[in-house]
Amino acid sequence: MERKVPSTASEEIELFLRTVYSLLRSTTDVEIRTLEEVHVAMNSLLHPNGRRQSPDTSAFIYSLLRLPDCLTQTRLVVLGQSSAVFERAGYGNVESWQSVSARARRRRCFFNGQDTLACFIASRSDIDDVLPGLTAFQVEWNKLNFLLQRTDARLLDEVRRPGDEGFARLAEAMEMSTDDLERLWVIWGDQFNDRLHEIARRRCSLRVRLLSGSLSEYWRATRMWWDPIESACPELLERPVYFISSNTHSLANLLSGYALQHETDLVEYLTGNANDRLLEEWQAIQNGRRAAARIFCTICLKNSSNLTPGAARWRIRPASSVPGGFGGLRRSTPWISKPRWSSFRGSIRRSWIRGWRRATWLFCARATP
Repeated sequence: MERKVPSTASEEIELFLRTVYSLLRSTTDVEIRTLEEVHVAMNSLLHPNGRRQSPDTSAFIYSLLRLPDCLTQTRLVVLGQSSAVFERAGYGNVESWQSVSARARRRRCFFNGQDTLACFIASRSDIDDVLPGLTAFQVEWNKLNFLLQRTDARLLDEVRRPGDEGFARLAEAMEMSTDDLERLWVIWGDQFNDRLHEIARRRCSLRVRLLSGSLSEYWRATRMWWDPIESACPELLERPVYFISSNTHSLANLLSGYALQHETDLVEYLTGNANDRLLEEWQAIQNGRRAAARIFCTICLKNSSNLTPGAARWRIRPASSVPGGFGGLRRSTPWISKPRWSSFRGSIRRSWIRGWRRATWLFCARATP
């Protein structure tokens, strides 16, 4: 395996990718622990405190929301492109297993009810999404295991929800704020106490196996979701098609321009809420690109919707408010600069649909200060 000491953030990312794909070429299972060092070395903005002893609760929650709940029972994660690939590897009829899903990912996954999770992947970007998520999950789980091992067992038995006596002491023992512990309670609900006991009971030691496939398997996986669309809307074959691999909610921001239309109100909201960090960002881009202002307004809109009482006034307007409707987008929305339209004519084989999930983990990296 090729290894060298990285000197820039991009080299750290490349080292992670080289390590991942070198290990995945093996026909045996890959221990996630072998990826931990190169993972934390990326210093991703989504896992900035991976090296610290105290938990990075935000990174842990991010991974929890993007992985099925059964991961707490899982020991082996198997990645494959199609049912045929799984069957050839000895995992017959995985689609008859229990269907499981994550809250923030629409990836087809099946659990055998014991210790194996089968995940269908449609492109390399799926691998670039799953592996960092699994690694962050394991790193943070094991931090919590270390802390909970030193926590009074009676305290774990007593605390089941926010407001219980000892909730603040438990948060302190886990080296996190009570707000962060409450976020975990919101995710786990009635299983909150059971999950804490499970984390305290054992360390996490995940393994992953990538089943061999081919580009033709990716094509077949694409046909599975494209064929119903083509049957229902054959006219799409004669029109430009804009592919979005994930984050479909971004369409509302792209098409309506609602956040930009309320730029003044949003800046007033920031001033009134004394959000110094966002205000500094706003001042820094005042003389910069207009595109940065659009992105900034969208971020502010999300913050105001989440935090402001009576946030209903910020609801996105219906699609009908877009001048000319969606069909008139290119003619009537000059603030969109050169959208990336992909001409789709004839066979889907000519289209290469690339996911943006790699950006989520890998391109949100920065050089270590």
